[in-house]
Amino acid sequence: MEKYNRNRAMLISLAKWLETEFFGIFIFLFFVAVAKPFGAFANILFGIAGLLTVACLMADFGMKQGEDARNKVAFHGEKDCPNYGFVLGLTASLPCYITMIILMVSKFGGGFNFMPAYKLLNACFYPFIDWAAHSANVSAMPPWVFIMTAVFPLLYPFSTWLGFKITYKQIDVRERIVYKHK
Repeated sequence: MEKYNRNRAMLISLAKWLETEFFGIFIFLFFVAVAKPFGAFANILFGIAGLLTVACLMADFGMKQGEDARNKVAFHGEKDCPNYGFVLGLTASLPCYITMIILMVSKFGGGFNFMPAYKLLNACFYPFIDWAAHSANVSAMPPWVFIMTAVFPLLYPFSTWLGFKITYKQIDVRERIVYKHK
């Protein structure tokens, strides 16, 4: 009997973080190309594109893992795990929070400037981060930016959990939205 491999799923969730960063690099490059002529509009447009990239990739991952987990529970007697998608999403968001901690150390007395590396390692969120902290110098960054950098990575666990729950509970989204669950 094949079991649902939670360790493998967690490793894949870290790989999904890398995948979102890969696509985030393209968002970053296109943003840099048009940021000057479009100004704040480019920040908003590409910032939303970055958030949607994270949401779509992680929700897709959550849906695949949810279906796999549901099948293992239904057909192989695995333990019920309806909220495991949230754990997978938290695992994927760990690199964002680790880089945020390094940025905090850099800002509040680390003696080094981690801001350029932070912006690159969180490429999906770069347009919004650049809007709030335009300078590449961490000392010029306002401390309230840490609130933003703590909130954006929550998109990883939320979208993964939502995708996981949809397939794990076999929710028919079309019926719920179009027919209002009549």
